Amino acid sequence: MQEQVMVTDALNSLNAGLKSLSDMISQTENQELRQTLQKMRNDAETCQYELYTIAKSKNYYQPAQKATQDEIMTVKNFVNQSSQSAGQSQSGGQSWGQSAGQSQGMSQMR
Repeated sequence: MQEQVMVTDALNSLNAGLKSLSDMISQTENQELRQTLQKMRNDAETCQYELYTIAKSKNYYQPAQKATQDEIMTVKNFVNQSSQSAGQSQSGGQSWGQSAGQSQGMSQMR
């Protein structure tokens, strides 16, 4: 197997693993397990970046073009609007939870 294929395959595997770890972290309630998963993610990110640097130096990987200032501002504005919307919806989360609980209770009574 060619070195370039192996490096690309390793990068793809690391990227998939990072996504899985992120999903697990966001769904983990146990603090000790959460910290362990976060350490695993951090270690995998370090490994991924080192491998990416090697791949880039050997021209195995060509990064996307750098974003323009307009593109960066568009993303920043989107993130800011999304986080503001999330903050507003959290204040309504309690009433949703209460109504969901009431619906569940009603379905159990049937």
